[in-house]
Amino acid sequence: MKLRLMAENLAKLLESVGIVGLLFMLLVTVVDVIGAKVFKNPLRGGMELVGFGQIVAISCTMAIGLFYSRHISIELLVYRLSGRVQKHINLVVSVLGAILFILLTYYSCAYGISLKKAGEISSSANIPFYPFAFIIAIGAAAATIYYVNDILHYFIGRSSKNESN
Repeated sequence: MKLRLMAENLAKLLESVGIVGLLFMLLVTVVDVIGAKVFKNPLRGGMELVGFGQIVAISCTMAIGLFYSRHISIELLVYRLSGRVQKHINLVVSVLGAILFILLTYYSCAYGISLKKAGEISSSANIPFYPFAFIIAIGAAAATIYYVNDILHYFIGRSSKNESN
């Protein structure tokens, strides 16, 4: 239970960062459009900045979507099965989700390290790429904690998806 609470608090914090990323995208778009239409001078690197904002917005809100079931879930056939079978299916989904996000965390960190060593920067805004790979890793790590918590609850007899905690 403590793990879920800690992970949920981390997810809420990351959600706030994701909201800032979304607002940043909005601000950059407004400045770019006004600059281009009114002053005939678009924001240099505006498209890159919006892309970086997207990375922050999406990566930082992955985990909160899992905690509050805001993600797509297809239960067309599963809901017709017995509760016991549903719990087993949810375990398999949680294990696969944990594996996916563990790999995403690992490879995002490895990619961030390689980008830092190579000194890769964006072409127009001259912003280094590596921090954004690490932001993806942080968001994926929070999602991993969600799935690990779900797996643990399965083995102690409580599933957050089918039974009350």
